[in-house]
Amino acid sequence: MSHESPRPRVSVVIPVFNAEQFLKEAVESALGQTYPNIEVIVVDDGSTDNTPHVLETFSESVRVVRTANGGVARARNVGAALATGDWIAFLDADDVWLPTKVEEQMSVATVPLVYTDRFNIGELGILPVIQSDVNPLKDGDIFVPLLARGNFITMSSVLVRGDVFKEAGGFFEPLSAAADWDLWIRIAERHTAIACRRPLLRYRIHGGAMSRNHRGMAAERQLVVDRALSLPRARAFGPVLQRQIRSRALLTSGWDAAQAGAKRDAAIEYGKALLQWPFDRELVKEVLRLLVPQNQSAPAGHR
Repeated sequence: MSHESPRPRVSVVIPVFNAEQFLKEAVESALGQTYPNIEVIVVDDGSTDNTPHVLETFSESVRVVRTANGGVARARNVGAALATGDWIAFLDADDVWLPTKVEEQMSVATVPLVYTDRFNIGELGILPVIQSDVNPLKDGDIFVPLLARGNFITMSSVLVRGDVFKEAGGFFEPLSAAADWDLWIRIAERHTAIACRRPLLRYRIHGGAMSRNHRGMAAERQLVVDRALSLPRARAFGPVLQRQIRSRALLTSGWDAAQAGAKRDAAIEYGKALLQWPFDRELVKEVLRLLVPQNQSAPAGHR
């Protein structure tokens, strides 16, 4: 009598720091997946609110690890090191998965990196409800698009093969909000990706989100680009593409500053972007919008 082999295990890693108001919904969405072989690991990164009490309500259905506060990249690495699955999925504590998220990803997981579209919820501002309306998803070899267009992969949408995560070295811990972009670039240097076109994640935008700190994000983008352009594959780029990549990151940082009302910071970032590559029509348009304010739409690659 033949027996079906068990479906590969997926380890879900949820880092959390003081997110008591959102955590329960996030964990329940991981436990409520239709995919049958899942473990959930929550890394409490030194929370000082009622996060530990929220986690106690899940009893033994969730593995909880508590660490001293060391940042979200470190918390994700801690969780990934404990994972027993063949695949690792990451879920931020303020996001929510749709029930079929993992099931749909595993059904197409023929390459090591699979990500999905998302619904934006919360304080959207000018962002659309469906993220791909402003950030088109890309398949296959995404190394150059990730550098030239910015990060179009949402952290909580990713499913990555465990051995590839380890091969890439995990998250670079000095980074926080841009640590995911940095990792996807390193993985994409060697591997292809598949995008699930359906939004399978509700991504929460709120005032406490790390990406709202425009100066911190600008510094992180600069570091990510410096690291990326030092990779063997990127070193083979011509000077034009390298300057375009640097200009695009600066454009996004300028746009972030403009949205925060920090016009001086925006002007500085746009000025640096123009010095790198003044022929970008979108950049010129954003500079004009800064001088003559109008309705703004997010540039491609905006996080």
